[in-house]
Amino acid sequence: MKRDAVPLEVVVVNLERSWERRQQMTALLTPLGLPFSFFQAVDGKAAHHPLFDRADQKLAEIRRGFTLNPGELGCFASHYLLWQRCVQDNRPLLIFEDDVAINDGFLEAYRLASERISRCGLIRFSGHKERAYTLQETIDDQWSIVRFFKGPHGTSCYAVSPKAAARLIATASVWFEPVDCHLDRFWTHGVNSLAIFPYPVRHAADTEEQSEIWQGTKRAPKSRRFRRWRALYRARDDVGRFLANLPYSWRKSF
Repeated sequence: MKRDAVPLEVVVVNLERSWERRQQMTALLTPLGLPFSFFQAVDGKAAHHPLFDRADQKLAEIRRGFTLNPGELGCFASHYLLWQRCVQDNRPLLIFEDDVAINDGFLEAYRLASERISRCGLIRFSGHKERAYTLQETIDDQWSIVRFFKGPHGTSCYAVSPKAAARLIATASVWFEPVDCHLDRFWTHGVNSLAIFPYPVRHAADTEEQSEIWQGTKRAPKSRRFRRWRALYRARDDVGRFLANLPYSWRKSF
């Protein structure tokens, strides 16, 4: 690792009641030889947390057609608290959720991200959706840093710097969407949606039963109220995303 690299502090978000996942993550991470710790996640299904007061459920219905469910509130609060910790400790974090699997080459990806996090701000180690991207940096024959034109969703694993965490906090005074959607909102907070490719981490919870957040078919149909407002907000986001992507539009995309 280069001398100017800042080793990423590895933190795993885990609910106190999810002891089986703690065991699984311990078994997964211990062989890597990297120090790691567990962060007790905010359980949205257990009790009201003061951070939940930031949620504007009417605005969520207007913007998304859905209100934020307890799992989404707890997830947002957990990541928000870790962003605060990142800023307060002035140390970059590699944040894991506890429903992941690790791909080959993870340690090399960790080293490369540690060398670049101060410059990049945010580096995703995984993503839930395939999105168009442009090459930000070709590191070698295997690894690249890419920039997405539209966020890939998911917070299964990502690295964040104190400067980027402060920007994420500054634009999260009102919650109207899940935390991964906020992370994708680069045209609002100015933190580019970057990732290291190929992804060194993959999401492992693929069903409604395995996930604390995703409701799948259990979620009620999208609200039909505020459809015109929703269309206006969506158009504004499209314009904001387009303008933020303009400086990168001349590059080759994939």
